[in-house]
Amino acid sequence: MSDAPFYQSWPMQSWLDAHALADSVMAGAYEALRGEEWAVLKKCIARQHVVWGEYAARESRTRSFRQGFGLVEDDAPAAYVLLVCEAAHPSPAAFIAALMPALLAGVSAVLPCFIPAEDKEPDQQGISASLLGALELAGVERAFAASEFEVHALVELLRAEGGSGRVVLLGGPGFAESLVLPAHRAGVVCRALRFEDGDDAAGLRRDVAHEDVWFWPELGPDWFRTRRMRIFSLQ
Repeated sequence: MSDAPFYQSWPMQSWLDAHALADSVMAGAYEALRGEEWAVLKKCIARQHVVWGEYAARESRTRSFRQGFGLVEDDAPAAYVLLVCEAAHPSPAAFIAALMPALLAGVSAVLPCFIPAEDKEPDQQGISASLLGALELAGVERAFAASEFEVHALVELLRAEGGSGRVVLLGGPGFAESLVLPAHRAGVVCRALRFEDGDDAAGLRRDVAHEDVWFWPELGPDWFRTRRMRIFSLQ
């Protein structure tokens, strides 16, 4: 995955380069996956593909109504998705369930950013190898690590870049909640996901054969798409 063409400004590129995990870290995490872990991650990704499907890069529909007007609807991927996840998140399946709908929606600029626990430095330390391995399997080549304060700066940079984006927060109770207000002020649609394994708080129930799979039922590819409408009179 490439950051171009959306990220053009030097401040944005500077932030990304400063907080990107080294290629060796990403590759090392992938290589560290055991055969069983690799198979589970592949299964989770495959289930996402089958359930949600892959969306067109862009869709346009024109309709004419008997009342003498027409409507054009344009549907396209969001300009970017910032996926903020706690570094020690316990469920790679829940992470994949937040990541894959954005990719299937056609978003080209997906930015996974991990926030380490407060007692750790904001670098690759403490990030689960399964989370990074899931990114590699999904074809996402870059990931980032930063403190919550530093992610505030990224939200502001994204706002300055323009375009309609999405922010997803994945963590425990209260995780990164200080990012919600800046996203709201920037006009960026934001959603917080709280993973609680063992219950159906997320609207999901699983049988034994799918206990290693996760879905966020209300976070499908549609949530990562933008729609424009134009209404006009028919002559």
